[in-house]
Amino acid sequence: MYARLYRGLRLFTPSGWKTRRHLHEFEQMQWWSRADLEAWQLSRIQQVVRHAYEHVPYYKQRFLKEAIHPEDLNTIEDLRALPFLTREDVNAHLHDLVATKFDGKLHSNETGGSTGQPIRFFTEGSFWRNALHLRGHLWYGLQEGEKTAWLWGALRDMPKWSWQRGWRAAISGKRYLNAFSMTEATMQNFAQMLVRWQPAVFRAYPSALHLFAGFLRERGIKGIRPRLIETTAEKMTGPQRELIKEVFQCPIADWYASREFGTIAYQCEAGKLHVCEPRYLEIVSNGRAVGPGQMGEVVITSLDQFAMPFIRYKIDDMGSYEGDPCPCGRGLPVLCEIAGRMSDFLVTEEGRFVHGQFFAHLFRVKPEIARYQVYQADRRHLEVRLICRILVSDEWLHGVRNEIEDRFGKSIQVSLEVVDRIELTRAGKHRFIISEVKPDFL
Repeated sequence: MYARLYRGLRLFTPSGWKTRRHLHEFEQMQWWSRADLEAWQLSRIQQVVRHAYEHVPYYKQRFLKEAIHPEDLNTIEDLRALPFLTREDVNAHLHDLVATKFDGKLHSNETGGSTGQPIRFFTEGSFWRNALHLRGHLWYGLQEGEKTAWLWGALRDMPKWSWQRGWRAAISGKRYLNAFSMTEATMQNFAQMLVRWQPAVFRAYPSALHLFAGFLRERGIKGIRPRLIETTAEKMTGPQRELIKEVFQCPIADWYASREFGTIAYQCEAGKLHVCEPRYLEIVSNGRAVGPGQMGEVVITSLDQFAMPFIRYKIDDMGSYEGDPCPCGRGLPVLCEIAGRMSDFLVTEEGRFVHGQFFAHLFRVKPEIARYQVYQADRRHLEVRLICRILVSDEWLHGVRNEIEDRFGKSIQVSLEVVDRIELTRAGKHRFIISEVKPDFL
């Protein structure tokens, strides 16, 4: 009763009203023609670029240096004359990227570093973000405030901070299983709770949910029937999708999101990944836009962020566009796939499963580390290779080793090596987690 009352009251707060207003706008816009959508996006792009030119020191200096003026931006294609924004740029010029004139409150945030290179940044109100996410749920018949089970790893998103925040998470209809530290005992307890509680939504890393689904099948635990599974942060493989659908027997929606932007794209009922209206997304190769079906870097211009604009931002993902419209009838652009951000699980000697993004979150607060790679050949050995920006001491390395051993146990042998380079895969990609160890039930 208290949970339903809490979720209902949220609709009548100022934040709830703003989210509902934006949701109503997006529900109408999704049926616009491609021409109408591009006209709206061009207008928003012009606003963001003009604002950046007038009020953001970094863009002002960059545009003047390259002889770019907002009045030159008359078509969406003209956007391609603007320089890219990279993670290195954000880290090097953080405060110069914040608008000097902005009417609102800034919120500090940072990425988890799943690409191996974390960044810190600032955002403003999240009303558009919330509305886009809620609209995705509506595609599957879900309403705001549905009970949600999280298989997650970012501690800042989880209720293990204080009794107040834990209480708020409980009454708002959320339950959590920490993907960074999954044991058979914790999965057993979580499964028993879910059978009684029956969440409407699962929000999870694909690898975490795949592990949990395999555990449920092996133990013969049935009766957990969510109405939607929402996966994010990693690319789901074919075998993962097959097992998850077999165990939970419900639709699976890929939620392409990031800390910087919130929702970028959401998978509809027809199985297509739609790019949301306030995210103008380019696929580029060798600095130039490529056509449908061609793989390239994902470059995003956010049309709703003025406190710290992201204009032609390289998010370090790979993807491709689809040429044909979606059979669902929505006019939103369709992505064939997002090929980046895929993590593996690691396993302790005792059989505890540690999500690969543990290292992303561990290393994101260590500015000395530029890149990393973790390799596990068996349960007793872990090899960690680091590319460092500066010379680090033996004492610093010892501290890093202790943090890893705290998670994996003192019995594991951690090889920690500072290297000059880390080999790419044959496809030219960097793999941050490589594990040869798999649980027995998968």
